[in-house]
Amino acid sequence: MDEKLTKSGEKAFLAPISWIIITGLVFFLASGEINNLRVWIYIGIYAVGGLIIGILLKKKSPKLLNDRGKMQEGTKQTDKYIILTYFFFAIIITPLIAGIDKRFNLSDIIPFYYLYLGIVLYLISAIFSTWPMLHNPFFEGTIRIQKEKNHNVINTGPYKIVRHPGYLGMLLGSIALPLALGSVLAFIPLVIMIFLILIRTYYEDTTLQKELTGYSEYCKEVKYRLIPFIW
Repeated sequence: MDEKLTKSGEKAFLAPISWIIITGLVFFLASGEINNLRVWIYIGIYAVGGLIIGILLKKKSPKLLNDRGKMQEGTKQTDKYIILTYFFFAIIITPLIAGIDKRFNLSDIIPFYYLYLGIVLYLISAIFSTWPMLHNPFFEGTIRIQKEKNHNVINTGPYKIVRHPGYLGMLLGSIALPLALGSVLAFIPLVIMIFLILIRTYYEDTTLQKELTGYSEYCKEVKYRLIPFIW
């Protein structure tokens, strides 16, 4: 019998919608305008993409959604701080700065056509965020060794390309946001977000090498953590 979504699974299913609603509200309140077409287009595409991803995971891997919707026992304390800080910058600080930038014309507005680049980056990020979940039943929202689920190394699908494809998706999605909001100043918090992603990638990779059987051998097969041929 197929597993049903629990309350935590429903929370994970709706999370992308919640994130983009908060992002939009912060931007519109900070900018003092609600008729910004480029931002509405991005919100719409992000929301539709989030629903499609949620429906796909609900059909293919409902247990993973249930697991991702809550903080699991054994989660690394350091990771809690890293991921909470990242999302604070992603859905609060970045749209806040972009909105203030727009209200007071503090920097040159990024031309509208850069929105299309942002959309392309978002779509690629959605692929690299979802594809790993279809291969990896241990793809929870936080870092921990899932001993109760016989945690083992996954080396199929995107894991043949890089060791942390989900973070590659997160990285591309982060870059898309300032382009969609049309703010040069929004690239300032983006630098911090990228730094947090790199820290989290390194921290998870080091944790897995120390604590997950077979992971060190896997690192010899797939050499790059995040970006092929670079790192």
